[in-house]
Amino acid sequence: METLINILKQFDERRTEKVNAKQWNEDAVAECFKDCAEKLLCKGYFLINGKYIIDLGAIELYYHEEEGNIKDHIMYHTNEHPSKSRIFKLNKNDFPYFKFGSFNLHQSGVDVTFENEEKKYRASFLIRSYRVLKMDDGLYPKNDDTKYDTHSTHIFDDMFYSGYGNTEILWIPTDEIKKVGDVELCPRKNVAEYRKIGDGKYEKYDVKKTDHEYIIAVEEAKKKAPFSKYFESSSIIYKKDMRNWRFKLKNIEE
Repeated sequence: METLINILKQFDERRTEKVNAKQWNEDAVAECFKDCAEKLLCKGYFLINGKYIIDLGAIELYYHEEEGNIKDHIMYHTNEHPSKSRIFKLNKNDFPYFKFGSFNLHQSGVDVTFENEEKKYRASFLIRSYRVLKMDDGLYPKNDDTKYDTHSTHIFDDMFYSGYGNTEILWIPTDEIKKVGDVELCPRKNVAEYRKIGDGKYEKYDVKKTDHEYIIAVEEAKKKAPFSKYFESSSIIYKKDMRNWRFKLKNIEE
């Protein structure tokens, strides 16, 4: 049975194949992670303190190359983002890499990391939607109809209810508990495209009222559809990052 670490290592193996074949691009990033995502969504779950199951409904890939061409400017854990740490300020452009398979808790929820310091890339997946199930006599409750929670920050209380240092989290691989073919790819939720504003500086692409696309953008943002090219956040209309780096179960109610 595959461990979580072994599943995530497959991303780097496939990435290496694509790089060597000179087929590495943003679409290849999703292609290399797809098999990992299918296993995470369909063939296992997190077991919390031996009592509760965190069953994944959707995850989002975040991938950023420190020395390559593929950038993910919204990603928190990169050299682009200033740190409050005095230690980091003494060692600029050398932000430490996370331990492979570690949890990163941040303002948007919980990431599982699989960064590679040697190859200078950051990678993680955000648990975007999930549901909490009660372990049923040591078995996954296959017929449970509990809805998936789309508020990714709720997982702090559900996954770490006994405190970060007092929580046992295990990845439990299983035989296929959902159909692999039921996983679909789409753009990440409320992730804006970034535009360059200076040497090494980028900002979110917000659509201003004076822009020619504003009216169209407002109407499309109202749809809140997975493939809408715009979304609204805090009364601001943003152009969406359209890379298909969100992996979700089809036909689930979120």
